[in-house]
Amino acid sequence: MRARDNIFDKIMLAIGVLLLGMFWLQFPATPTAGEHHYASYTSASTDIAHTSKWTYLKPDKALSPHQVIDIQLRALQQNDPADSGVITLFNFSSPSNRAYLGPLKHFRLMVREPSFRPILNFKSYKTGQLVVDGKNAYQLVVVETSEGRQEAFMFILTKQRRGTYKDCWMTEGIARMETSHFTSQL
Repeated sequence: MRARDNIFDKIMLAIGVLLLGMFWLQFPATPTAGEHHYASYTSASTDIAHTSKWTYLKPDKALSPHQVIDIQLRALQQNDPADSGVITLFNFSSPSNRAYLGPLKHFRLMVREPSFRPILNFKSYKTGQLVVDGKNAYQLVVVETSEGRQEAFMFILTKQRRGTYKDCWMTEGIARMETSHFTSQL
């Protein structure tokens, strides 16, 4: 009986080590201090300035729609193995958008789908005129991918009316657009 328990214990230990190894491989390595990307932004008010790692950036009432879009674009352009740019995009997603998108783990996979993959680690971007209509804001963005292609996206923001993020501009959605029509207009 003890021999059977001893074998069972060894099997359970081997399974535990195997599961720990699989768990370890599933998550990306934590970036070193040299790989952290920091962002700085200021508002029209001289007393508000922020400097933070991308993943720590959160919506703020002092940020304009232009600043919110710029923060997200810079974070996505400098996305790292720990997905700090993607996490920043998720942080600026409105509560209703998050309910639609699901948890961060699902969102990280969605951003890598072919229709949105060009927005990760792109070379450069151009923005069209920001249109603010009451509590809504729209901005066309054309990114140049690392392969040299141009891809267009429409950022749709809403100013939150209640809750933790009341009066903060947050992303309601990012729509992929037909590039050929918009590229010549920017």
